[in-house]
Amino acid sequence: MPLSVLCVSAGGFMFKQWKEKYLVLTMEGSLLVCRDAESPPDQVVALQTNCESIAEGREILDLPKLPPGGRRDCCFALILPQNKFLLLLTDNPDDCKCVSLSLIQTHTLDHKCPLPNSISDV
Repeated sequence: MPLSVLCVSAGGFMFKQWKEKYLVLTMEGSLLVCRDAESPPDQVVALQTNCESIAEGREILDLPKLPPGGRRDCCFALILPQNKFLLLLTDNPDDCKCVSLSLIQTHTLDHKCPLPNSISDV
């Protein structure tokens, strides 16, 4: 799913403008940030170990200037270690809710119950 992405650190912007990226959520719980659908990932975020929290646009106090047509209710942030943030912007609030909910569910997934290696007939 292509989304606009801005990567920010506490000391300033790593990228100075919003860029459209292609995101892939893997079965293992990692978010791959790619240039396009065919490119290898530029960034990999293991949501269960490298994502401290996920914040909605209304919760982000120092939200950078959004691109034309961008809205705060279409934005959310992955809070990463070392004071880094990955800001994501969707085209509409419904897409934002859908994507952020998927990421939140993956982020909070409890791995205490191991998945079976195979399915057998009973």
